[in-house]
Amino acid sequence: GEPSMELLLVPNEEMSGSGTQKLMCSGRGFNPQIKWLSGSNQRSAADNERRMREDGHVAVTSHITVTQQEWNEGKDFICEVIDKDLQKTVRKSTSLCTGSL
Repeated sequence: GEPSMELLLVPNEEMSGSGTQKLMCSGRGFNPQIKWLSGSNQRSAADNERRMREDGHVAVTSHITVTQQEWNEGKDFICEVIDKDLQKTVRKSTSLCTGSL
């Protein structure tokens, strides 16, 4: 089904940890937009990348950076992919508790 998405925890390169945790969300559809939420607050993305795929779909990838403290508190971070053309929204959430590593 469309749109499709995945939400991943990006492992920190350095083992010491930089005090931040990076989350990546990617979505695919005809006109996907990515929105980040934590609790009821919208979060602004660190970056967004859109690219056209050969099958005519658009792939969009977005990152947010959260503080290690927020992450360790077990807060839920939600990625929403809204496809305006399809009038559909899919969402996934991740947190320390889901242990998505």
